[in-house]
Amino acid sequence: MSHLSRTLLPVAALAALSLAACSAGGSPGDSNADGGTLVFASYGSAYQDAQNEAFLTPWAAEAGVTVQNDGPTSYPKIQQMVESGNAIWDVVDTEPYFPVANCDTLVEKIDFANIDTSQYPEGTWSDCSIPIAQYSTMMIYSTDTFTGSAVPTTPADFFDLEKFPGTRMVPGWAGAGALEFALLADGVPAEKLYPLDTERAYAKLDTIRDSLTFWNTSSESQQAMEDGSADLWLAWSGRGYEAENNGAKIAPVWEDNLLSWASLSIVKGSPNLEQAQSFVEYAAQAAPQARFAELQPYSPADLSAKPELNDLQEKWNVAKPEVQDQSIVTNVQWWADNSAEAETEWTAWSTS
Repeated sequence: MSHLSRTLLPVAALAALSLAACSAGGSPGDSNADGGTLVFASYGSAYQDAQNEAFLTPWAAEAGVTVQNDGPTSYPKIQQMVESGNAIWDVVDTEPYFPVANCDTLVEKIDFANIDTSQYPEGTWSDCSIPIAQYSTMMIYSTDTFTGSAVPTTPADFFDLEKFPGTRMVPGWAGAGALEFALLADGVPAEKLYPLDTERAYAKLDTIRDSLTFWNTSSESQQAMEDGSADLWLAWSGRGYEAENNGAKIAPVWEDNLLSWASLSIVKGSPNLEQAQSFVEYAAQAAPQARFAELQPYSPADLSAKPELNDLQEKWNVAKPEVQDQSIVTNVQWWADNSAEAETEWTAWSTS
């Protein structure tokens, strides 16, 4: 997924936005199957294609539902739909903090009676969302730059310009992990990471500011790994896999990887609430999540899932027990409460 606009705008400012569905199944609300209709919004491209193959197509065949795809996910569009009483999306793929911040206002509460959360990493689901895949924001290093025993292995190494000289690349917005990673490098224990001491984080980031560049879409981070335009990255595990699969000379560092996940939520006022609940229940299961992991560089959120992965996929698989043991789960409640202020601070710092 790419970095998308996260700001919720007043409805009046969004009057010109078109909410027409972009799908082959007709207009939202039309049904060609006895089981009704579901409109699914996600991020497009191969990612949404894989969601269709792993989740939507088999569920729709089983439930007799006509599925229509739309996107990309837009939080302002969701707000407009809900506040105008015209929700044409039913289920939407979002970042995990969004349903926490907007539970029962912009997204519906989910009925968990038929959803088993026992195999999900703690903190990855909420009253209004379920995780369908997980990934990590993690340190990745160039194996052309660093070799043998002289390779970075900890967050502190990312900030050690003397021992590990070179260009660093991090996400260009606050909520993507750089603040947490800086605090971990500065000695803050994982259990005391939140609430984030952003002043301390920026002081630590200042120590490498002259060697720091930013990526603003995940494809930029992947391209930088492939062309070797940096030496160290804080980037997503899925993009690391894609880059190495394309020939990049890189290696992952799992210590203190920041676990995140893709969430499904039901839009408040969904006209197809029964179908939406049924689909969420299906997507929450291990088998379709395993299939999705085989199609895309994400790992199942359900740790009981058993995807058939090749060696390179397994190398970047964040669901492995030895990786999970080193993972830190992002505190989405803190980000739900503080994202706007944090992004303002980040903009002021990164542009100064």
